[in-house]
Amino acid sequence: FFVDSAMASGEGGSAKLVTVSVADGVGHLRFANAAGLNVLSVRMRTEVLGCLASLSADPDVRCVVLSAEGGVFCAGIDLKELGPISSAGGSGNTPLDPGRRASVISGFVQEFQDFVTAFERCPKPVICAVHGSCIGGGLNLITACDVRFCSSKAVFSLREVRVGLAADVGGLQRLPKVVGCDSWVRDLALTGRDFGAEEALRFGLVQEVLQTHEEVEDKALKLAQAIAANSPLAVEATKANLNFSRDHSIADGLQHIMLLNRANLQAPDVQIAVQAFRKKEKPNFPSMPPSKL
Repeated sequence: FFVDSAMASGEGGSAKLVTVSVADGVGHLRFANAAGLNVLSVRMRTEVLGCLASLSADPDVRCVVLSAEGGVFCAGIDLKELGPISSAGGSGNTPLDPGRRASVISGFVQEFQDFVTAFERCPKPVICAVHGSCIGGGLNLITACDVRFCSSKAVFSLREVRVGLAADVGGLQRLPKVVGCDSWVRDLALTGRDFGAEEALRFGLVQEVLQTHEEVEDKALKLAQAIAANSPLAVEATKANLNFSRDHSIADGLQHIMLLNRANLQAPDVQIAVQAFRKKEKPNFPSMPPSKL
């Protein structure tokens, strides 16, 4: 389906479009605009970025889970926002020349790209729990997360080509690296077709398929808690190096992790882990200091 938020905005009033909770070292960020199919409107993106920045800076949060309320995970971009962008005019309705109009469009696209990339740049791992439809911008977004689970009724689509666009916020760049099958990615990107949970699992977009919405959230939260029990210094360095190594040579990746560990090995975390192992206790690692995304 295509989503026009004029038909399903669900954004009236001052109700938050995102909810956040923190427990057991895990920050749980939920899209909460179920009435509007959790479209990625400007307001939704702004609220999500604010919450993600807070979770990234919170020393009590060591891992993040992303999920959604309602029957749809994310219906993609808010299509009504594209009209004014593509026909952008100047002050007083004076038409803009092509160069200046292109600048306006570039600014819109760049802001959306930065929104998606924020999940990749979050220093803490982000685990995505998908249920229902995950369309267009939603699929682009989950490729920037670290781990993906979905329910058996999840439906995905790289839908942009069917609304006259080439996907431009990360899906064409990240999806091939996530799944490793160029032919399948081209199939999805060039047709804009829907595909289900089992196909997503078969090609490696998701790690596991659970039966229900509740089960997929529970799975994501349990994995997040297991990650949160580890050294946050080691976890953040591991995510940073995995992302760096994906885009660089093996030699560059080895150099990168050596530079990280020559500082991190001076922290007490290794000794804490060794002592806990000897005592058959769970290690208690120091939290990271507050920081900004």
